[in-house]
Parts: sequence; structure tokens; C-alpha cells
Amino acid sequence: MREQITVSQYIIRFLESKGITWIPGVPGGTILPLYESLAESSIEHVLARHEQGAGFFAQGRARSTGEVSAVFVSSGPGVANLITAVADAQRDSIPLLIFSGQVPLALTGTDAFQELPTTSIVSPLVKKVYKIEEPTQIIETLEEAYYLSGSGKMGPVWIDLPKDIQTQMIEIVTNRLPIKLSQNEGPLEGKGSEEDSSGESLTLFLQEFKSLLEGSKFPLLYLGGGAKKEYLRLREFVSRFQIPAVTTLMGLGIFEKNDPMNLGMMGMHGTVVANEALGVCDLLIAIGVRFDDRATGAIQKFCNQAKIIHIDIDAREIGKNKLIHLGLQKDISEVLPFLIEEDFCFQNINALEQIETWREIPAEHPMKDILSDFASVLPEGEHFFLTDVGQHQMWVAQYFPFTNPKSWITSGGQGTMGFGLPTAIGVALSNRDAQVFCFSGDGSIMMNLQELSTLKEQNLNIKIILINNEHLGLVKQQQDLFYGSKHSGSKFHFHPDFSLLCQSFGLGYSEWDWSLGVEDLRRILKTKGPAMIEVRIPSTWGVYPFVPGGKSNQEYILDQIVM
Repeated sequence: MREQITVSQYIIRFLESKGITWIPGVPGGTILPLYESLAESSIEHVLARHEQGAGFFAQGRARSTGEVSAVFVSSGPGVANLITAVADAQRDSIPLLIFSGQVPLALTGTDAFQELPTTSIVSPLVKKVYKIEEPTQIIETLEEAYYLSGSGKMGPVWIDLPKDIQTQMIEIVTNRLPIKLSQNEGPLEGKGSEEDSSGESLTLFLQEFKSLLEGSKFPLLYLGGGAKKEYLRLREFVSRFQIPAVTTLMGLGIFEKNDPMNLGMMGMHGTVVANEALGVCDLLIAIGVRFDDRATGAIQKFCNQAKIIHIDIDAREIGKNKLIHLGLQKDISEVLPFLIEEDFCFQNINALEQIETWREIPAEHPMKDILSDFASVLPEGEHFFLTDVGQHQMWVAQYFPFTNPKSWITSGGQGTMGFGLPTAIGVALSNRDAQVFCFSGDGSIMMNLQELSTLKEQNLNIKIILINNEHLGLVKQQQDLFYGSKHSGSKFHFHPDFSLLCQSFGLGYSEWDWSLGVEDLRRILKTKGPAMIEVRIPSTWGVYPFVPGGKSNQEYILDQIVM
């Protein structure tokens, strides 16, 4: 049976077929035809107060479920406002499908009202951008775009929709609309694969891997966000062979906090034991990582005594920043089963003993006790922990006892202030039975504060833990260390009354005096619905250890100024 429908109707049916039940966005003139079709569908629209917020709502769904998520914005300023969230998604490999309105084709290039050259602006930030200039183009484009976003190294894909194209008719065969593919399937026959899928290449890799590991005295795993999905097998691997591991910010939760093989986070604010181990290991097994500067410190000094094995799904990352000895472009899921079944024989007893001496180097901080107290009174159930960006982010990363990597969500590669609140909203919308906790700072919270309206409107079970030191803390810390304590632009000379602010948004508010114990906090956390918990701390508290820019990971600063 054949049917005539509009391009916008086709898009909505396609999204319904992929199991998308809600879409965030902000409407405007050039995308109203798509909104008309959305109104006729079963998909709920979540109205953000700013397009950046909408992008982070979609990220919350994608980061917490692993599924491709969609977002709608209009042309011009709608596109420009969304770019920050898309750049953040690109750097952290988050699968988003973006639909933007555009001026009608006849007005392209005329500087029409709210016209921007979207495709040229966003092309460096996405896996691919499409501009639909012919109605039937949408059929193949949607399948390909959805597949690209959710496969391989995942990321955002952008579809730009001229207003007149959205209303044009296309003919479809009703019982074949749309083609339903899993994210592991390609959209077209003969698509090929970027990966070398031959068993021979994997066999040769495993032989060389075994040789390098058995010849080492201090092997070390280096794990990032690309390894998170296999955290259970990775725990099994390190437990069986007693290979210690360090993780990036994005890899936290792969190992439990008290796992003896877990050396913790590496890099700029990494643990002493993680960074010291990196300095002396003789074999570094890197999985799902980019060798980025926040993790490696001065790259020319990074692991120079070690041979390096790098496994990553993206061939472009292998050997990009650091010379390696053995590389494999594979999904880690295809490799780990063989590694776990292998019988490796090597001696690293001396290395494990050395690790224990590094653990004894003191690196205590009052935030460790505060966050331990917080974790001790969490209600039972499923939890998600998010942060904005700043000192509070690093403290949570250093001290919070994550039980699995799915529960930990933060902005890594871009370090986007304003990330936490809107992303938490997306997480809560996608996990209605979960309890969502968003740690923010008094600087970050102001950057997407408008989404408190959406939080109240949706009545989500989100608790915002506001760490308030009345400064841009990491900026002040660097000014104290390297710029003669000249606090230019790092202190807020006016602060809102957050209790009155929450009252105006209809949200619950409490202030937790952490020096008085946890009973008040326990009571607050048991309360259902959205609320803010303000925690006041001195501005003199810093984040340590700290590796200054341009230094090796072993040139860390341990000094702490606390009061």
C-alpha cells in the first residue's frame, strides 16, 4: 500500500520506530512544520528554556542509556545556541541526531532572517552534516545518519532542514516504513567496515600482546571512556592476572574504589599512586583512550620507559599523540574474551609492592570526608551522579565511591560549565525510577540556571548539591599558584540568595552544614522531587594533587591550603 506523507511526518515516524519517546527542543519559525508533525505523534516534547539546555537534555538520555537521542532547534540563533552542547557531545563520543530548521531553499545565501550557513559552521563538530535539498533524500539520509551516530566511535550527526522541504510530499510503501535497523547494522548493502575484521590480524595481535606482557615486570592498564561498557570483564581480567590499572576522568567506575588493583584517576588531578606508576611502568596497555593532555601531562615525558599497546575503536586515535609499539583497531568487546581466556605468565610482585609504598603518600582533604558522608546516607535504589565543571567535579572524581561507570556522568573533553543541570534533567527523564544527583558549583550553576524551570515543570527526582565558595575555584587556585594571587575575574562580588531563587522556581531548598553530621542530609535526600542542597566551603580549599600544565605526571603539587 502506498501513501503520501510530508517529509516532516516521515521524520517523526522514523524517530518513533527507533523507540524515541521524548525529544527536547526549542521551536522557531523555520522548524514549525516538524513541530506540527510532532504534535500529532506519540513522542513527548520537552521544552527547554535555551537551545544549549535542549542539547544537554538529549545528552542526558544518550549518556545514561547508550541510545541515539534526538534534539530539535530552529535556524540562526537556535543553531548557534546549540553548538556548545554538540561540541561537548563530539569530544565525549555521545550519539546525538540533531534536526535544525533552515530558511527556504529560495532564500539560501540572501542573508534572510535567522539564516546561518549551518553546514559549514557545524561540520568540524559532527561525524557528518546533511542539508536536505530534495524531499526523497530524507529516506536514505535518516537511516545513514542514525547508523553513523550510534556506531563505531559514536558522536553527533546533524540534519539541516529547509522549511519548504519539510512540507513537501514523498510517497512511501506503508508496510515498509521505516526500515528498522539495530545500531550495529549498516544502513546500506555493501557498506563495508572501517575495521579489519579478519581473524588473522587479531591472532597476530594476541601473539604479540602475549609476548609483550610476559616480558614485562611492571605492566599497567590505562583505561578511558571507550572501555566503560566492558567494565565487568575488565574487572575479571585485572583480578585474574593482578595487573594494576589507572583510569581517566571518563573511565571512573570501571573499578570499584576499594579494588586493590585500582590505582585511581591519572593525570592533572590524579592520585599519587596512579601518576607514579605511569612514570615507571614498562608496559602500558591503553584501551579506549585518546592520550589527551589532561591525562598524560607533558606528552613528550609520558611513559617513556614503557612499551605501549593501544586498542581503540577509532583508527585515527591509535598513535595520534604518542608513539606506540602495538596497535589494534577493534571494539574492546571483540578482544577481551580472548585476553581473559589466555594463560599469561609474568612476574610483577616487585611492582605491586612498590605501588603500596606510593599509596602511603598523604593526599587527604576535607572534601573526602564530606563526600564520604554524602555517600553513606544515599537512599537505596538506582543512582546517577553528575557534575558540572570545576573544583567540585575534580573532588567528586577523586573521592566518590562509584560502583559502576554507568552511574558517573560528566563533561570530559570540553569541560563545559553549565553541563550538569540540563544533562541531569535528560538522565531523569530517561530513568524515571532512578535518583539523580547533580554536583555543581556556584559558577557553573548560573550558566544554565534557566533550566530550573524545566526541572520544576517535569517534577523530576533530581537533587542539586551546590558547592558554594563564591569563586571560580579552579581559576582562583591557578591564580594563587602561578599568578601571584592576583584574583582577576575569579571572585563573584554579588551572589544570589539561592534559597529565594529556589522558592521563585518552586523548588525545595536546604543548606547542609557538613560540620554538624549527616542526619539533616539523610532527611533531605529521602524527600522526593527536585531540590537544591547548598554546601558552603572556604575559597581557600584547592584540588590536589595538581600537575601544572607542561609538567610530567610525576611533577605534581601536593601542598594544600585549607582552613
